[in-house]
Amino acid sequence: MSRYGRAFPAPQRRTVPSYRGVPQQFTLPVFESVSEWPNLEVITPNVNVLLAPFESASEWPALTLRFEQRFTLAPFESLSEWPPLAVTIPVKPGDSLTGANGEVEWNGTLWGPATDVRVLLPVEGWLGSPSIDNLNVERPGRHGAWDARKVAKQRIVSIRLQPNSAADPTQVQDLIDQVLAVTGIPEDEAPLPLVIKAYGAPKLAYGQVVDRPLTLDGDYNVGMPTMGVVIACADPRLYSLERAGVTVPVGLPTTLANTGNASSHPVIRIEGPATNPVLTNQTLGRTLQFAITLGEGDLMEIDTDFGTATVADENVMSTLAGSSVPVSDFVLKAGSNTITYAVTSGGGEGADFLWRHATL
Repeated sequence: MSRYGRAFPAPQRRTVPSYRGVPQQFTLPVFESVSEWPNLEVITPNVNVLLAPFESASEWPALTLRFEQRFTLAPFESLSEWPPLAVTIPVKPGDSLTGANGEVEWNGTLWGPATDVRVLLPVEGWLGSPSIDNLNVERPGRHGAWDARKVAKQRIVSIRLQPNSAADPTQVQDLIDQVLAVTGIPEDEAPLPLVIKAYGAPKLAYGQVVDRPLTLDGDYNVGMPTMGVVIACADPRLYSLERAGVTVPVGLPTTLANTGNASSHPVIRIEGPATNPVLTNQTLGRTLQFAITLGEGDLMEIDTDFGTATVADENVMSTLAGSSVPVSDFVLKAGSNTITYAVTSGGGEGADFLWRHATL
């Protein structure tokens, strides 16, 4: 408090500047701190702890089974583990022919004008008659002989081939090797198809290669050698390429025509149900009768060429009745044949006849 006429001097004020914090960011260099903790070392003895029997509670949730559930899967792709499928198709005689005259097809391999292997004339033993076995027996006390049936021997066909690589003689061996590859000695006795197209319809025979002459001469040097292929056909007949087929109904005589000049052996198929089937060639007076019952779906196949009768690959020749001719004697002669089919019961599918027209 001041007094009148006298005053105290006012104290001096010191002004201190104010500081406000400003956010700052500092980047420290890489540094390493040294741990001051001492290394710990714990040593314990080996201890075996024996536990009493105990039971642990399963933590798996309870299973719930439901029936007739439908699940929808998202699209997915699976890798197939099936091996590649291979289909083997047997050779159909004559399939590779182009229609040109002078073509030869041996087991599916074509030789002739459209190929690099020409067929040279003559082709021997094809259209002519094979050798005939004369079974006549000489009469001892008079002129002449007793007549007997004449039987054809095997047909021997000689074919001359000319591999043609005149444009490049160095390729001639490749063409020869192609011929050698298909004319080797087979591992079994099964005959192979031979088709020759002369003027007119081609003809079919079955045989095996028995000779293959080849000479290395001047023609070989210029790429045009001549080589031969000799084929022995145990069955001397020449057949049509296409098979004829007719179904013979039960109780209805049916005419089958063999337009060749030699008898032909048909394949006959009888489908069940059929009981005691009987087949008769009325023209020749020959019968096949079987004491057998074929059920629904059974198929009996009679191969008159091989003289066999089977059902599902099982031999049923024991069911052939005594009044029958040998199966191989049931043929279709050249010309017309009247065939009948009879059964004790069934037989509604008829009897199927398959054959080729045969020529000698």
